[in-house]
Amino acid sequence: MSSREIVLWLDERWYDALERHIKGESLQEKLEDYLDELCNNLLPDYEYEQISKDIYKEHMEREAQRETDRRFAVFRVTEHGEQSCFLVEQPINLLSAARSMRNYIQAENPSTDFGHYCAAAREITPDEFNAYTQERCEHSGRVTGAFEIDLGEGTFSSLDAGGGWSAYSIKAVSTAVYKATRKQGMSDAFYQARLAEELAGKELATQTQPAHNMDMGLTLR
Repeated sequence: MSSREIVLWLDERWYDALERHIKGESLQEKLEDYLDELCNNLLPDYEYEQISKDIYKEHMEREAQRETDRRFAVFRVTEHGEQSCFLVEQPINLLSAARSMRNYIQAENPSTDFGHYCAAAREITPDEFNAYTQERCEHSGRVTGAFEIDLGEGTFSSLDAGGGWSAYSIKAVSTAVYKATRKQGMSDAFYQARLAEELAGKELATQTQPAHNMDMGLTLR
């Protein structure tokens, strides 16, 4: 959609006076209302309606494309006996999630719940979490990771794109992240491959759902 800029010059005294007397909106908003009214009054109905439809169609197409291009990850976290689900509008993979978890559990005095530890976290419902995990299994490309972290039981589960959950102890994941990333200056692809190597054979069980009610007896700090 192309747009054309309209520049208006107004004596500053008129501008200041109008701003003082306009209630509930700015002068710019008021002028935009006048411009819309001008279009509505001067243009024939058929032309006004056609242009409005075209603008709305283009807007919806852009929104649909923006939604298709989204990349995000979802988490289900149990902490202090309470479970919450949240979404992070970032392309978080296993390496990123494991690093965030390690940083959190190693903080001297973590002041926030893990659900708000990741930047830009947004709470979602359990049903939304389940829908996004299903979408990951369907390879839409939007959901880059789905994770379940139980800080009380000491488990970390990750859903791969094939639909299988892999569960590990938090201690094992934290140690694996440390070993995989201690060499500085390498690419993310290198660190991801090293993390996969470090986690190989450390799965708690072969399952299709995250682990629950497993007393790992771990000390996280």
